[in-house]
Order: sequence, then C-alpha cells, then structure tokens
Amino acid sequence: MQIGMNTNIMKQESATVPGWEHALARAEEMLGANADTKMVLAQQIIQQQQMEGRIQALEDIMLCQKEILNFDEAAAYLSMSKSTLYKLTSKKEIPHYKPNRFVFFERAELDGWIRDAAVKTEEQLSDEAIKYCYERASRV
Repeated sequence: MQIGMNTNIMKQESATVPGWEHALARAEEMLGANADTKMVLAQQIIQQQQMEGRIQALEDIMLCQKEILNFDEAAAYLSMSKSTLYKLTSKKEIPHYKPNRFVFFERAELDGWIRDAAVKTEEQLSDEAIKYCYERASRV
C-alpha cells in the first residue's frame, strides 16, 4: 500500500517536470521489480534533468553577457545552424573577425545586424512613399 502511495505522490510532484515518465520507465528497466529503489532512482534522474536545465539556462545568460563570441556561441546566440552561419560568413553577409583562421563575432554587431534586417510595416512603407512623392514634387 505504501509503495503505491509513493508512486502516486511521485507522479503528482513530477507531473510538471518534462521527461519524468521517461525517467520512471528508465528506472524500471534498470532495476526490475523493486519499487522503492525505482522511485529513488527516478527521483535522482529527474533531479539530474532539472539541474541540466538550470545549467543550460545559466549558460544562456552568460552567453548574453559576453562581448566577443566564438563561432559556436554566435550560432547559439542567433538561434541558427552552424551551416547557415558559415554561409553568411563566407558570403561576408554578417560582420565577423577572422584572426588566425578562427572566426569571432562582436555581440553588439550581431544585434545591429539583426536590427538592420527589420521588415517595415505597411504604415511605415506608406509614410515613406508619401514622403518620397512630396520631396519629388517639391523639386519640380
């Protein structure tokens, strides 16, 4: 009776943790029928997954604080594949630095590059067209 209650409590506590069902199934595969040991192992697996998530979040925060990024960091910062970033650098379409065959990026320049690619709204385009027509008419 106690083992069944522990399993239900574990399921309730872990319902919000992604992958908890996988962790429990993995624990069952590894340990066979011992329910208490399964629960302990499943909890440890969940805690490990939570720690990995926290570590990734901290790494993401640290990445946003760096001024100079290496190639892999820049790809992660821009949320693009390495092959896409390589194509952009080889075509010289993105600002980068290449001392001694290594590729580096300045975070502020990457931010500016993103901002330069802004898509204008219909209202902005209309305002520019009106301004252009007005300036052109005033020249005549």
